[in-house]
Amino acid sequence: SPTSAEAVVVDFPNTLSALVGSDIRTGAHPCFERVVLELQGSGNLPGYRVEYVDDPVKLSPSDLEVEVVGDATLVLSVGAWMTTMDGEGYQGSDDIVPTNVKHIRELRLIENFEGMHQWAIGLDERRSFEVTPRADPPRLVIDIAN
Repeated sequence: SPTSAEAVVVDFPNTLSALVGSDIRTGAHPCFERVVLELQGSGNLPGYRVEYVDDPVKLSPSDLEVEVVGDATLVLSVGAWMTTMDGEGYQGSDDIVPTNVKHIRELRLIENFEGMHQWAIGLDERRSFEVTPRADPPRLVIDIAN
């Protein structure tokens, strides 16, 4: 089970990637809940940062405030497009309220600009988490303690 709530930063914002978004999904396990950001294309994994942020959460680049469901917001920042300017990549919703988990309340795309994107992950409370990069397909896995 994850044991830290400290920010995780790996080569962000310095490492950008030609990979683009494919999917984002949640899952429940006995000791944690999971968010998986799957990427597609060829190239190396981008740099990323996962950290708690204080409200209000702002959309980028507009700087408009947006409410994210939950009492704590974990933000996943990635050095790759989720959907390119040409419409390639992720085709799903920008605002997801998952029904297969208990603590993850919402996933909201808050930035997809200049080759970077961010997802706000609304949680019922601040919880420990860990981030694991995976291959085949390339993806970032965030496990959030129950």
